[in-house]
Amino acid sequence: MKIKDNFWLGLLVGAASFGLLFLLLSLINWESLGAFSARAPYLLAFIPGVILFRMMLVKWKLDKMGRGVLAVTVVGMLLVFFLV
Repeated sequence: MKIKDNFWLGLLVGAASFGLLFLLLSLINWESLGAFSARAPYLLAFIPGVILFRMMLVKWKLDKMGRGVLAVTVVGMLLVFFLV
């Protein structure tokens, strides 16, 4: 099956990957671990976006989707650093 190279689809994939992992990480009691701050689940949830970005650009040759995932990752990280 051929995947359409679309910027908006990349935004959706990046947001979905962040959202799903963040939901899983929010189940962990981060305060009991002690060494981690309140930003830890947010920042860890961006890891799949970075991995997807690399795979889409290098391995799958989906440039527009990779840019969409990168946009979600960068804007999300900036929001976490400035708002949380």
